[in-house]
Amino acid sequence: MEHDVRRPADPLGSLDRRRLPHRLRLSLPSTPPALRRAVGQVRRLASLCGYAKAELADLEIALVEALANAMAHGNRNLARRRIFLRCYGGPQAGIMVLVRDQGPGFDPGSVPDPREAPRRQLQHGRGLLLMRELMDFVEYRKGGREVLMLWNTTP
Repeated sequence: MEHDVRRPADPLGSLDRRRLPHRLRLSLPSTPPALRRAVGQVRRLASLCGYAKAELADLEIALVEALANAMAHGNRNLARRRIFLRCYGGPQAGIMVLVRDQGPGFDPGSVPDPREAPRRQLQHGRGLLLMRELMDFVEYRKGGREVLMLWNTTP
């Protein structure tokens, strides 16, 4: 089941990845050091697109959540399993991020809302909510094994 969040009229209109000048394609082991390096590389790509470091907090938080979910939930913390990261961007266009894992996938609609009373005190379970709140567009694909996120694409 595909799950769209806050879908703009044409979410990919300004982000035709073939026309964006800055691209990053990585295959990472499911390890925290590899994920930290990947976040740094996305930060550099955003800088090439003209974004200042102070503007990147929302993008970084959502990216860290997506990568952590891929590592822990998708790949079950197995370092031999890969996380595939694709990032595309350009000046005044925004940033497109795709994160895919090698796990079995999941149904995003079945994940409980962390704002519900019994879940508020838990120390986990907020990643999908953060991604939806911080990005302009979030879509789960490939049976929940891939997440597409768009950032800074709406005026």
